[in-house]
Amino acid sequence: MPKVRFLLLCLLALAPALLCAQSPVQSLRLELPYKIEDTEVQVIALPDSSLLVYSKTDNAWGTKATFLLEKYNHKLEKVWSKNLDLEAADQYIRYTTEEPYTYFAFQNANPDEYKFLRIDMATGALQVTELEVELDFLYEFKVLQGKYFLIGRKGTDEKPLLLHANPEKKEVKQLPSIYGNQSTFSDLLADPEHNRMDVVLTESNGRISRLQVKSFAADGELISNHFILQKPDKSLLSAEVTPGDSSGKMLFGTYGTRDLRFMQGFFAAPVASQVVEGQFYSLLQLKNFFKFISPKREKRLRAREADRQKTGKEPGYHYRVLLHDLITTPEGYILPLEVYFPQYQNTSTYFNMSIRTAGARPMEGYKRTHAVALAFDKNGTLLWDNCFKLKDVVTLELTHALEVGYSPDGKVIMAYPENGKIKYSIMHQDEYNDKENELELLSYDKKDKISTTEETGIRKWYGSHFAAFGFQRIRSGEDGGRSVFFINKISF
Repeated sequence: MPKVRFLLLCLLALAPALLCAQSPVQSLRLELPYKIEDTEVQVIALPDSSLLVYSKTDNAWGTKATFLLEKYNHKLEKVWSKNLDLEAADQYIRYTTEEPYTYFAFQNANPDEYKFLRIDMATGALQVTELEVELDFLYEFKVLQGKYFLIGRKGTDEKPLLLHANPEKKEVKQLPSIYGNQSTFSDLLADPEHNRMDVVLTESNGRISRLQVKSFAADGELISNHFILQKPDKSLLSAEVTPGDSSGKMLFGTYGTRDLRFMQGFFAAPVASQVVEGQFYSLLQLKNFFKFISPKREKRLRAREADRQKTGKEPGYHYRVLLHDLITTPEGYILPLEVYFPQYQNTSTYFNMSIRTAGARPMEGYKRTHAVALAFDKNGTLLWDNCFKLKDVVTLELTHALEVGYSPDGKVIMAYPENGKIKYSIMHQDEYNDKENELELLSYDKKDKISTTEETGIRKWYGSHFAAFGFQRIRSGEDGGRSVFFINKISF
């Protein structure tokens, strides 16, 4: 039976001291009897402060599988449980939420065969729709008024595709856009309040790039199309779009100069202007962007780049960034991002390595140097920036390595799992703190001895609460030992 308990190490007597020290508190823990050898688990945070736990348990040959979906409230108490009628070959791909439903996308062994589950978040009532979708890889999935918007890729073709699916009529169509080899989608935003799906597309010919913002109705019809033209010396690389009507929409993103692989700064601009008349911020204007290196190196870097700027030379630094979704705040918006570089076998991990030096050596993954948060007001004026130094954070695919949250009292919280611990940063605007913060994940009882922790993950949950999870093998005098999938509630 699943158990939910208060963690015994979080005593009330220690709570004031912990809060004063701003240490996260682990108040609740749920253990489920799943083993890493045969069970796949996904933990999904819902808008109503609850969690969905999806699990697939295979037999030894992988020919049969049981699928289960469970909902737990903010106290990690079970609300409902549903068995899913799926095939062993069905693989979970992505999820999205449009209240009152959450949607799951599954892909079969035949890559064109997809199943979409619609789950009523209150009752667990299920509806399954099977569609033939000509996408081998599905990257983004959003829903507007029950209609699906999908971004993915077919086969080895690098061109991205934007598709619209009507589950009631079982119709799938490609939406109009420009699908060049060097074009990419940087944002897909459902805006139910204004009944539109906004898509940000980066178009490039290899020498210059520009942004295009398309808005579609729920039926896939094009509502508007804005080409965002860049200044002569700046190419717009990627951006996130805000919700709102056309007159109030803003873009927050990155720009580069001659080499479109690297960004040189950030910009904020209104979508309706058609031309970037917004504000540009070079990296040298940011207070904390370079804090991930030592103060001496930062001083030398800033002096060197200031000299290059005076003589009209290109910046000597090369950075690639992965944007997170915008966070809306009372003052405006926060743009979180991760700075990374491709890491190759038998190469130096020097932070400024250019891909051009790597030759044909196999790539091991994408290594992060630091994460950054930029705060803007509603007009696009930069309010503050801060950074979170990262060590040995590598992902095989270019996906988000960190979870980012915004607390009711205005703190930005960044966290990621590492070896059974949670590394984190709590940002108070631009007050940089180079202290390394980590949290050891606790079991029920101090008598428990955690032997192994694997496949650790973390999700932004609600407010300043996160959910950490993974598989553990635990030795205990009470039951002799157990293998579990755990979920710990962490409050920052």
